Order: sequence, then C-alpha cells, then structure tokens
Amino acid sequence: MLSFGRHLKTAMLCLGFIAAQAQQTEPSVEARKAALPALKGQERMAALLDLANGIESASPQEALVYAQEGLSLAVAQGDRNREAAFLTSTAYCSGQSGDYPKAIEYGRRALALSTQLGDKDRMAKAHNALAITYTFVGSYSQALDEAIESLRLREELGLEKAVTQSLNLIGVVYHNSGQYDKALDYYGQILKRIDQHPDNKRLILTRLNIGFAQFKMGRLEEALANHQAAFALSRETRDDSYLAYNYMNLGMTYSELRKFDLARENLRLARLQYAKFNHRHGLVQVLNASARMHLLSGSYRQGIPIAREAAALASVINARDERKRSFELIAELHEKLGETAEAYRAFKQAMEIKDSIYTIQESNKIAESTMKIVTIRKDNEIEALKKERVIASLQLERNRYFLAALVLGLGTLGTAIVVMAVHSRNVRRNREALRRSNDALARINLELQERMNEIKTLSGLLPICAQCKKIRNDQGYWTQLESYVSEHTSATFSHGICPNCAEDLYPEAMDRMRKRTGSTP
Repeated sequence: MLSFGRHLKTAMLCLGFIAAQAQQTEPSVEARKAALPALKGQERMAALLDLANGIESASPQEALVYAQEGLSLAVAQGDRNREAAFLTSTAYCSGQSGDYPKAIEYGRRALALSTQLGDKDRMAKAHNALAITYTFVGSYSQALDEAIESLRLREELGLEKAVTQSLNLIGVVYHNSGQYDKALDYYGQILKRIDQHPDNKRLILTRLNIGFAQFKMGRLEEALANHQAAFALSRETRDDSYLAYNYMNLGMTYSELRKFDLARENLRLARLQYAKFNHRHGLVQVLNASARMHLLSGSYRQGIPIAREAAALASVINARDERKRSFELIAELHEKLGETAEAYRAFKQAMEIKDSIYTIQESNKIAESTMKIVTIRKDNEIEALKKERVIASLQLERNRYFLAALVLGLGTLGTAIVVMAVHSRNVRRNREALRRSNDALARINLELQERMNEIKTLSGLLPICAQCKKIRNDQGYWTQLESYVSEHTSATFSHGICPNCAEDLYPEAMDRMRKRTGSTP
C-alpha cells in the first residue's frame, strides 16, 4: 500500500478540491487508528486487516497486534476468508519480528486454509510469507520452492504488482545464498516492469536490493549510487517503509569505502529504526555491520562485544546465516589482537554453522529449484507456440471453407482459377508458418531437455580433506575422490604414474632406465 505522504504529494499536483477528496478517501494511519475503538464486527475486522497490511513492513510488531486481534474475531465469527488473510499477515509479521517458528506455523495454516477455499491469490501470499521466513533462517532451497510457487500462481492470475514481489523475493534468495549475478538478473526484470507500471515503493526496495548485491560483489561506487537514489526517492515520496534497511546499506558501504564517520552515523540510525519496531533480524544485521566497521577501522577490542551480541540474538531467532557471520567476525577480531585460541574457537563455531546450512543436498535442491524456474519459462514459451500453431491451423481450415464457398458460388472457370491461385498462395504461406512454429517448438524442447540433463552433473560445495583429498559424502563417510566423482557423474578414471612420483617411489629402477637411455634426471 502506498503511504499517505505519497497520496498527498500526488493530490497536490491536481486541483484543490481533488486534493481534499483524495485526503478524505485515503485517511492516514493515525486517523484509522483513532477510528478503530468505535468499530465493531465486520467493520472492525476490515479496519484491523487494513491497518495490519498498511504498517507490516515499517512496524511489524505493531501490525502483529492488529493481525492477531483480527484473527480471533474472524475465527469467532466463522469468517474463513478473513481468517486466511489474518493468518498470512500474522505469519509475515512474526517473520519480520524474528519469531520464525511461529511464522512457519501460521504460514502453513494460511496455505492450508487458502487451498481449501480455492483462493489462489491468498495461496500465493502464504507461499510468499513462508519464502521470506525460510530465507531468514537460511533454508534457501525451501525458500526458493515457496517463492517459485508464489510466482507461478501470480503469473497465472495476471497480478502484475504481486509478480514483481515474487521476482524480488527470488532475487533476495539468490543474493543471500551468494549467487549475486542471478539476483541482479531478477532485479533487472523488476525494473523493466516498473518502467511499464510505475510503483515508487517497489522501486525503492529494488534499488536497495540491487545496491546490496553490488556491495557484496565489491562494486562499491555503484552500490552507493543505488542506495543514495533509494534514499532520495524515499524522502521525496515520504515513504519510510525501508528506511532502516536504507541506513544499514549506506553504513555498510561507507565502511568498505573507509568513510567511518558516515558509516557510524548511518548504522546508528539503522539500529534505532530496527529497535523502534523490534525488528530483531534487522538488529542482528546492523550489529554485524557495526562489528565489521570496527574490524576495518582498527578498533578490534570494541568490535568483539558487538559481534557477540549479534551472535546471541541470532541464536535466539535462529538466524543461522547471520550467526555464522557473527562468529566469523569474532574470529577475525581476535586474530587481529593476536588471540589465536579465541579466534580458533570462534572460527570452528562458524564452520559448524556453515556445514549445517550449505550441504551438498542443499546446493542440489537450489539447483533443482533453479531448473523449475527455467522449466516454467520454457513451458510458457511452448504454450505460446502451441497457440500460434492452433491459430495457423484454424486460419488454414477457414481458407479451405472459404475456397469451397467461392467455388460453389462462382459460375466461370476463370474466376475459379483465380480463387484457386489465391488459396494456393495462402496454403503455402500457412504451411510455412506451421513449419516455422514446429521448428521453434522442436528447438525449445531440445533446449529444455539439455537443461534438464545438466541438473544431473555434479554441483554444490564438496567437503574435502586438505591432507588426503578424500570427500565426505551425504552419509558422513569419507570416500576416495575417484570413487565419489565416478558415483555422481559419468566420468571414469585411468591410473598411471608421473615422472616425479616414479622418481620418489622407484629410484633404482629409474637410475637403470636412465643408464640404458643415457638421459639425465
């Protein structure tokens, strides 16, 4: 929902009486809160849902209060449609507040009820809420599956703005899992859609996400430009929905650019914003960003308690990716201070968390989910080609009937010949169109098959021993490199021995060989 500030700005560009009407039809959040005590029954439920949806991004803790009251009323009155809506809102707000078990529970309840009701729009929203929560806890393959299903439903319903939300979420999953090029591809798709259907709120978030991905790729100047553009648009439209995220991104970027005064101030403002709305996942991110700033600025001792505070909060809300980052920072800070034992303990904890997130199975699941996106796109292309083929066939059939009618209606041979010539030309044209469509369809089917075959290749992160080069499989056993690769791919190995190893293992035999050949080692 667009903020009241943006509606007011738009209205001021029109005539005075239109501005007055716009303000009356779109009351501010504070006005809606003031009117709430006087409302009862269905009117109160509608107002609670409106408030929860209106402030869920900027103030999830407050929105959660409205959503839970509305859920109780909907259950009491047997309003299953609004019950599904409040379940989804509760799931989203719980996730934003860091209560991930509750977010997943309510998200699944919302999805089950929406499925029973056959409400595809509500089903898509439930999938979206679950995808956000799974992203927060580092379950990226599950997040990607939920986001893809949300995208599929919204494209089927033709919901343009909602489609951009799902595309944005897929981009977020990719950049959180370190696949920044793919993330930027999805953000680019959103920008193209925003050009056709302007949406300032969505543009602010997309600019911030593009900047974050560029920041992770080390393209700091580009990242800073996008963060500043998002901040300027936020000020212009008076939309503070993503203000804390904006401050944090600016702070992190200024830290890497060694502009520590600007970094410190922006991170301070971000922390205040996140604390104000009890956004615990955002607080963990800001704390880690602050610890990183101390690491870069050389104030190592000051950074350690901040990173430990971030690790403790991440543990409470089960934000595994951020907790891993906290221990990595603790290890780096202790290492800079020469405290090797402390650094090693923190590093070990970080690696244990990393192993719980980035398993080979998880990587393969992400690859499979990526293939689902490719398949959905190809299916859409194939359906479009099939439609073209049907249209061409219908045109061909229509031309045949038209020819028969003309032949029957014409009395002269000359006219019949002309009509037949026209028909023959149309038949050739339609046959050519059919041939092109069939060729394109065959090409796309071949490409899809090749893409599906690619999923069978070995991918993901392989835990390998630094000494003996054995690989740990999914069952936890260590196997030889050759056995593991042969088992998971179509590759086979042949064994020989290189000259250096032959020299080390069989020196006497090599000496005799050199004497026979007269060569030197």
